[in-house]
Amino acid sequence: MKTSGQPSSETGKKMNSQQRNILAIVTLAWIFDAFDYLMLTYIAVDIMKEFDVTAAILGTVTSITVLARLIGGALVGIIADKWGRRIPLITSMIWYGVFQFITGFSPTFSFLYIVRFLFGLGMGSMYSVGVPLLMEMVPRNKRGLASGLLEIGFPAGGILASLLYVSIYSSGGWRDMFFIAAIPPIILGVYTMITLKNSKKWIKQQRVERGIKTVPLINLFAGKQLWDTIHSVLVNAGFLVLFYSICSWYPTFLKIEHHFTVTMVSIVTILLNLSAVIGSIIFGRLSDRIGRRWTITISAIGTMLGSPLFVMLHNNLLLYIGAVIVGFFGPGGVWSINATYTAEHFPLRMRSAGHGLTYNAGNFFGGMITPVIIGLLSDRYGFGAVMTVGVLSSAAFLIIMAWSWKETKDMDMAI
Repeated sequence: MKTSGQPSSETGKKMNSQQRNILAIVTLAWIFDAFDYLMLTYIAVDIMKEFDVTAAILGTVTSITVLARLIGGALVGIIADKWGRRIPLITSMIWYGVFQFITGFSPTFSFLYIVRFLFGLGMGSMYSVGVPLLMEMVPRNKRGLASGLLEIGFPAGGILASLLYVSIYSSGGWRDMFFIAAIPPIILGVYTMITLKNSKKWIKQQRVERGIKTVPLINLFAGKQLWDTIHSVLVNAGFLVLFYSICSWYPTFLKIEHHFTVTMVSIVTILLNLSAVIGSIIFGRLSDRIGRRWTITISAIGTMLGSPLFVMLHNNLLLYIGAVIVGFFGPGGVWSINATYTAEHFPLRMRSAGHGLTYNAGNFFGGMITPVIIGLLSDRYGFGAVMTVGVLSSAAFLIIMAWSWKETKDMDMAI
């Protein structure tokens, strides 16, 4: 059968052209997604000034986006399991590109709030559809590597945001950044429409051949699947608390507590994100050999060791070193397996729904609460102290979660 890719049950030495195309599409979609999402951290101070809101209130913009991701990811995941992945993937990219553009026109904080909610619907949809599609297509022994390559999306998006910030940004010119960020995902959506074929046909054919039927969302919480679903929510909450503790307020911390210039903020965040790209590729590949448990464990320990340094107030050299260490092990190592690890919690018939619901539910608890708490406590304890506590506690939690579930690196994704 000629399809858009080979099921992961077929182990091969190399990915074919269709599989590489899917990997490129989903990775770029995640990069452009992150590009917009992380831009907000660079321009937070100016948005707070323009709309006269506090850090805690601005943090709720991230929270409402996270809520939208949960809703969009779950609903579109159900649609993708029933009718195929292609159309939802294309629609989600164009959707969030459009609302990126509209964000730049926000006349009031309330308008910004609503637009970021609508943006989040597309953001959650893209990840819940794109990741299962990719993990089902790549060879089994390349899933960790594919996950690592995919997960460079957020640090790579952070690098793009840093470069855009340092090259075109001027005080009060935050709107232009959204206008520019909107163009790539829309172009990618059109490219996907042209080049990505037969995804729906492939899913239907798999159901015919294996007798698989779609299931109601409630079945994610039935029988033996219950613990897998709960574990996926918990581990994703840990992933997201770790990520937001590191990234959500880092540029603001550098501006307010270090008094860094635009250029200096960009240099430090580029260092962190570049090391995360390298870490994601290395640990993603390593996870195919040592497994998901040990990848999480080693990366979490490395993140804990580096966390006191990346917020070092009185020694810039140690801060730079800490940013590299935390980036390499945190958004790099820990996050390298998020895509495949979450997808491996669910069988084919409920994978998009399960992935979309649990990743975004974890993001709801981890990502919705964490930025607000950091914003609230920063006035009393400082950003650095609160961020460090978040990193240490979430890294320890992830180690516990890794060893409370089975090893899945050899799981057959075609069933």
